[in-house]
Amino acid sequence: MEIDRRTLMAALAGAAFAPLRATAATAEDGGPLYASACRLADGRFAAVFAKADGGVVRTAVLPARGHCAAVDPSGRWSVTFARRPGTFALAMDRTGAAADVVFATPEGRHFEGHGAFAPQGALLYAAENAYDDGVAVVGVYDATDGFRRIGELPGHGLGTHELILAPDGRHLVIANGGILTHPDYPRASLNLDAMEPSLVLVDRETGDLVESLAPPENLRPLSFRHLAVDGEGRTWIGFQWNGDDAAVVPLMAMRTPDGRLSFLDLPPETFRAFDHYVGSVAADREGRLLAFTSPPGGIAVIIDSQTGRPVGERRLPDGSGVAAAVPDGFVLTSGKGEVVERHGDGEIVHATDISWDNHLRRL
Repeated sequence: MEIDRRTLMAALAGAAFAPLRATAATAEDGGPLYASACRLADGRFAAVFAKADGGVVRTAVLPARGHCAAVDPSGRWSVTFARRPGTFALAMDRTGAAADVVFATPEGRHFEGHGAFAPQGALLYAAENAYDDGVAVVGVYDATDGFRRIGELPGHGLGTHELILAPDGRHLVIANGGILTHPDYPRASLNLDAMEPSLVLVDRETGDLVESLAPPENLRPLSFRHLAVDGEGRTWIGFQWNGDDAAVVPLMAMRTPDGRLSFLDLPPETFRAFDHYVGSVAADREGRLLAFTSPPGGIAVIIDSQTGRPVGERRLPDGSGVAAAVPDGFVLTSGKGEVVERHGDGEIVHATDISWDNHLRRL
């Protein structure tokens, strides 16, 4: 199913003249708002808008477990995607001016849990799996027309997970995990002996492949999973290791300006603590610090983007969600209900009755 070029170009043209108001959404008390998927105390899955202390401002029940939200530049729309291999997505309007919109993938596609908006917010790009073809695709949805699907772009890989908009606004940075999956075997990895992980740069207007990076051969079982951009426009990557359980391997890297992968050189005990998986990556408001989390490891490590060295560590059982805090630092969430506001060397811990899912996004 190739993208409808006329429809896409018309949408892009409209986006070029749309006013951009990139403002942070705030709660009634003036604090920032965050979007997350979660499991409520009564067992239902939901998408929520919440404050930094975990206080829920708004809830929308989901038909099944959600994964991550994409937030438009104005902070108005938050779209929560189903956890792989789900086919539903829910768009919530923070202003309340429009009703929630539920939309779905077409037959033969399912969501991979992540997406990103175009710079002006008119288009939404969703990571999808064309499972019968065994390839990654990027679904393109018109946010100005009820999130109607207008086509797709090639993902130029296999097993896409997170995708983000590059700082230039023209390209998508896509983390291809390299793992073959199929909804008939919902959480099974079908090709671990022949993984094809890659980090690709794709022109979002043409679908052309601009760049593709793969881990070195001795690290081929590293699956690209999660992404964040620092204050200098560099992409940081969190990986999942699918090789020997006893191996100690680097799980974080940066894409250098000249198009190479530079792996972080951290102590072996730090990598062991992550239990082979980075669940989320986020930059602080200034883009100087990066936070990497691991739900199976129950740990968050904060890295200085200039030196690549750790400057903080926090144990948090089943902790994965992380986003920039205001005015500095990070907000961390846990599947055990904890919410941690971490500013500098201090922190505030809140207990909630919500099981927070893997990702947190600041509106």
